[in-house]
Amino acid sequence: MKPADIALILLAALAGWQASRWWPAAVDSSVKMERRILCYQSPMHPWVKADKPGQCTICGMPLVPIYEGGADFDHSAEDIVMMPKGTPNVLGVQTVEVKKQPLVRTLRVSGMIGEDESRHGIISATVEGRLDGLAMSGEGDKMTRRQPIATIFSRPLLAAAEDYKLALAQGSPDLEKSKRRLMQYGLVWEQIAAIPTRQADDLYFGMLAPLTGTIVKSYVSEGQYVKEGDRLFEIADFTKMWFMFNAYEQDLPLIQVGQIVTVSTPSLPGQTVKARVAFISPNLDETTRSAKVRVVLENPDRRFKNKTFAEGVVELEAQEVVAIPRTSVLWSGTKPHVYVERTPNAYERRDITLGRSGDTLWEIKEGLKDGERIVMMGNMLMDGQAQIDAPIMDSGMAVK
Repeated sequence: MKPADIALILLAALAGWQASRWWPAAVDSSVKMERRILCYQSPMHPWVKADKPGQCTICGMPLVPIYEGGADFDHSAEDIVMMPKGTPNVLGVQTVEVKKQPLVRTLRVSGMIGEDESRHGIISATVEGRLDGLAMSGEGDKMTRRQPIATIFSRPLLAAAEDYKLALAQGSPDLEKSKRRLMQYGLVWEQIAAIPTRQADDLYFGMLAPLTGTIVKSYVSEGQYVKEGDRLFEIADFTKMWFMFNAYEQDLPLIQVGQIVTVSTPSLPGQTVKARVAFISPNLDETTRSAKVRVVLENPDRRFKNKTFAEGVVELEAQEVVAIPRTSVLWSGTKPHVYVERTPNAYERRDITLGRSGDTLWEIKEGLKDGERIVMMGNMLMDGQAQIDAPIMDSGMAVK
């Protein structure tokens, strides 16, 4: 054998011996690796922890070991909260499935019930004269169209009646002109037709109501002299009322004309009425950043009184979205998170992105999928345990 071949054999032997020193021996898969115990914890009071076996200082139950990595999967435990077997049931932990469901939201509003402003009217004197008789003059008095409201002594009206009577007797071409003047003075056709038969000593004419409504303000008294155009009464029609409320800027996209509003008022305890949104003002108040919304109420029996406080519940459309209960959402500063069930005893803390809020649900934009289960009750205690576990995980403490 050549000297060069002997040298190569010696080098190969030396390399094999050196490799055997550093290469780990094969691990027998049948040998179970012992997990490291992080600490011992009370199953009833998870905040009670110790570095060795013992009993809970509150309830006396034996402390159970908390292993690194969890029972069914290996994890760094940074985002996983481990619960001893049976602890979730004891602590009342409840989970719910993430799924699509109607995002029901109720908008509660408050405002005032007032008169229908489009039916507000003013009765004015159509001719000058003296009011020697008032059939009604108090606020709250009801009147109907063509109902007598007063008697008036008016020289211009008496003169116009004489002109009409003379034109009628002579067949004058000014007859129609005389008739129009009497109508401008407030007489109706039946009164004009009765002029030829009036007694010579009858100096008064009846004033009839041109509108139907309720007197909300009176400007006249018995024996008062009025001029043409003077206000006599302000009236309102209370058979229809307006419920007016302010909708804030963030709620305006949710309100549409035609939506149903359930209205209630303290003056009618236990009673409600449903009506529809009739108008949404396009103008926002610069101070309150809100717009007026009008709901028209039918009020034939006048049970709703003018200028009364009222509350309303707006029935908003419920769209189906991926949503979870509001109670399952926790907050770290301004960022929301939930706990997702990985196994019956392991829960993952996961940050999420929220959308719209409902009465009992939050819309989920990112972070969860259909079919996953999240903690709905008991999550606050779980979150507190995660914060207690954090120093243990960071220190890497091994308890023997």
